[in-house]
Amino acid sequence: MNMKTLLSLSLLALPFFTAQVNAEPVALAAQTQPAATAVKTIVPITAKTKEQALAQAQVIANTADADLAEFRIDLLSFASDTKQVIALGHELKKILGNKPMIATIRTKNEGGQLEISDADYGKTYQAYLKNPFMDWLDVEMFRDQKVVSEIVQKAHQKKVLVVMSNHDFQKTPSQDEIEKRLLKQDQMGADVLKIAVMPKSKQDVFTLMNATLKVSQQTTKPLLTMSMGQLGTISRVATANMGGSYSFGMIGQASAPGQIDVTKLKQILQTVQPTNP
Repeated sequence: MNMKTLLSLSLLALPFFTAQVNAEPVALAAQTQPAATAVKTIVPITAKTKEQALAQAQVIANTADADLAEFRIDLLSFASDTKQVIALGHELKKILGNKPMIATIRTKNEGGQLEISDADYGKTYQAYLKNPFMDWLDVEMFRDQKVVSEIVQKAHQKKVLVVMSNHDFQKTPSQDEIEKRLLKQDQMGADVLKIAVMPKSKQDVFTLMNATLKVSQQTTKPLLTMSMGQLGTISRVATANMGGSYSFGMIGQASAPGQIDVTKLKQILQTVQPTNP
């Protein structure tokens, strides 16, 4: 699908999509929502080798439409070698300069490549945080709660922001369940609330966006939500209108199904981005 077609479809779909999302009344929260700001784009580093990772980071650094980078550590061929990962992380950060970098170990339980125990998950992240190479750290909310709490505490001590995350590659939970998970992330000390789900129907996409809108009215924390796959692609664009703050794009290889080329994504987001909260 070319850029013109994708943009046209997105713009045509948004009024209907918004009507569906607003079909049920949403209770307003007591907090005052901050003024709407442009949705930021995140591009993943999906390399297996050090050389590939450095090259991808350079491309992201040189791409104006890429606002942040995500270092997918679990995709590396040496993901279990903590010392090598830390050394590479510092090199990547140097290349990226002022662009924030998210460090992520996506475990097999949540669609990633690394199988790791809760204890080792905690030890690995604690090692990363001794001399942080990341600006943000992705922490899976359903790991051992004591481990998660200790990671969050250490990250904040080191001035590293926490992206609390949950991924379901099999289904879309109910709207109520999605809301509960996002709000639980807030309670757990997250700085950014993230959930990614797999739709089986158009209604599933609406469910995700309904939940995003409702939670955005109950917290001032940034939201990073998406409905994955081709069916959910519209959610990566509509997030600009539904309370989301970030959206994943790609340069080359996607890290999850349904990602859009970052330049195309940025152009669409700038077109549909509301000017008022």
